[in-house]
Amino acid sequence: MKNITLSNKTDTLIKVILFLISPFVSFLYSLRNIKSKSSYIVFFLFCVFFGMALTIPENYSGDASVYQKRFEYITNYDNTKFLSMLQNYSEFDDGEKDIYFKTTAFIVSRISGNYHTLFCVFAAIFAFFMLKSLRFLTREQEFDNSFIPFLLVTIFILSNFIFNINGVRFWTASWIGIYSVFQIFINNNKKYFLLACVTPLVHVSFFAFVIILIVGYFTKQYEKFWIFMLFISFILSNIMVNLVSSFGDYLPSFMSNTVSIYTDVDYVKQREEDLVLYARIFSFLRQLMINIVVLLFIRNRKTISSPTTKNLYFFLIIFTTFVNFVMPIPSFGGRFLALSLPLIAYIWVIAFKNTMQYRPILYLFIVAFSYHFFLQIRGFFKLTEIDFYIFNPFYIINKYLLI
Repeated sequence: MKNITLSNKTDTLIKVILFLISPFVSFLYSLRNIKSKSSYIVFFLFCVFFGMALTIPENYSGDASVYQKRFEYITNYDNTKFLSMLQNYSEFDDGEKDIYFKTTAFIVSRISGNYHTLFCVFAAIFAFFMLKSLRFLTREQEFDNSFIPFLLVTIFILSNFIFNINGVRFWTASWIGIYSVFQIFINNNKKYFLLACVTPLVHVSFFAFVIILIVGYFTKQYEKFWIFMLFISFILSNIMVNLVSSFGDYLPSFMSNTVSIYTDVDYVKQREEDLVLYARIFSFLRQLMINIVVLLFIRNRKTISSPTTKNLYFFLIIFTTFVNFVMPIPSFGGRFLALSLPLIAYIWVIAFKNTMQYRPILYLFIVAFSYHFFLQIRGFFKLTEIDFYIFNPFYIINKYLLI
């Protein structure tokens, strides 16, 4: 025991030294022992420094450039204008769909007009919920440092990597939502319904998520019904654009306008035409493999013996049914699909880690999502300069926050 303690202290010391040399190098080293508390601290600080060093290239077409311009505009807000914005949202005004970005941007703008500071704050909030969610996986007894658990952690994190502060609203809401799901279905902690209800304030589309979460919690005992609906949803998903569009007529104006944009026939057609052929193929493969893995879980549901894991499995069936129905809606179904990955990773570690016969399916699953993972990694490198990888944290702070 004494040697183990010494080893842990030595390991932590190495991480500290490496972090003082380069946060990126310390991050890579910490991957060798994902479960440790010191590794989680390094992961969090790494994400914060990524947000700090995030640099928007000239002519960049991603969401980050839009948020940068909006932040510059919000720096001119006074308290009256900000309170007016909050009032418009509380009255379901057509102009305000959610308030997370503007509220955070306004608060940060009182301290600094530097967009690096803004994305540093975004990264801290994003990383907090991402790592809180990951802890559910790595704390389990079945999780170790072998290849398959490491592979599943990679799936878990790359489903929604820190790069996604580029599109901060939806993807931050995603980790808050995943954390709420784990708390509710694994810890049976119902108070996290309240946290889940915060997600629509972060991104308006999460009103749908909250509804699915509530429905999933109170109908999880109807397993056969939801298995039937899963099959139906995969077959009939293409008709849902018109149904969702009709449903939008009964929503408040700020939501109905969003629904009408997402389900507009011309918009849907244009988004499909904008996708190159291989992107369409990978989009189909992602949906297909999600359903294959869920069907694998259904077929082997007796293997999922833990009551808490079984609760998560029931919710996964319900959530996948929802995703199947909304997949044809651009900027909606495909993004919600990514929320399935942490749930799948958790169930696989608990119930199927040592099942050799299903590993080819896991490998095919990774192939299907390889383009999604590639976009995450490519985006990460695209929004960082070489300084982030080779210089110490003091240099990074000085360059991006102080100068």
